[in-house]
Amino acid sequence: MTTAPSTFRVPLPESLVDFLGKRVVDLPAPELDGGLLREEVSAAYDRVRAESPEAQIVFRRCRDLLNDPDGDGFAVLEVGPLLDHYGLDDGQKAATILLSWLGRPLRAFDKQPLWRPLGTNLDVDPTHTTGPEYNPLHIDIVNASEPPDYSALLCVRPDPLGEGHSLVSQVRRAVDRLSEGERAFLAEVAFHDGAFHDLTGVGREYNPFPVLDGLPAPEGFVRFTARMLPAMDLFDPHTSAARALERELIAEQKTFLLGFGDLIVVNQHLCAHGCSPLGEGQEEVPEERRRLLWQVHLRSAEPGA
Repeated sequence: MTTAPSTFRVPLPESLVDFLGKRVVDLPAPELDGGLLREEVSAAYDRVRAESPEAQIVFRRCRDLLNDPDGDGFAVLEVGPLLDHYGLDDGQKAATILLSWLGRPLRAFDKQPLWRPLGTNLDVDPTHTTGPEYNPLHIDIVNASEPPDYSALLCVRPDPLGEGHSLVSQVRRAVDRLSEGERAFLAEVAFHDGAFHDLTGVGREYNPFPVLDGLPAPEGFVRFTARMLPAMDLFDPHTSAARALERELIAEQKTFLLGFGDLIVVNQHLCAHGCSPLGEGQEEVPEERRRLLWQVHLRSAEPGA
């Protein structure tokens, strides 16, 4: 198993934890406008970053990890101390402040809160996002004209059975390892995934779509989701090309467990993500003790995104 080196982890200095704890109560609540964090709220949160040298160091470190085109396109912030010291409500607000320095928080799902809870539900299809089975590599909301630039998952409660490893893989390098013919098939508008409804801030429905849009990061996406593969025609060359891309992604994927308070942020222009199965015997674990993640998306402030 490949593990995420410490170079991808971003601890919060104790002084920054204390600083955020003192400021979080007086800062405005994360109110939304059209699904995005209100501009005046974003500005207030950004002023906090300007006041703290430690905040600026954390911001630059995350920005470099996420946006370096030669990097892996993800970072893991260790926000557990915020949740420990200030509780889940103020800790969530403090985490929102941190993420707002990287992009504007986005509530993409109309019927969900800004931080969408992803618990473990044994009554749904096991391969569903909240199911206990393998969640293959993908980018979120792949069938929209403007997928979120970043996807973030905060681990509030790890799987008590010790499984459910996060999976990440750099999509651009995987594409470069494909043949010219495979890339040509992936550039055709021939791929479908799921339904499109009750979404905000991600443009219009884009179904079918090309996996390769011909644009470099940060403008374009590698619109890949392995969830579409089971429904594809085995004898279609588009299927073969998509399977080849999946193999390349799996060959170089990084695999690691998120602990309490680990906040993984993925640049969807550079990186696909997924999750291995949870531990066997979930039916024996009380629902309130099963794994719980909070998900939020970000719209990038980077030029050209």
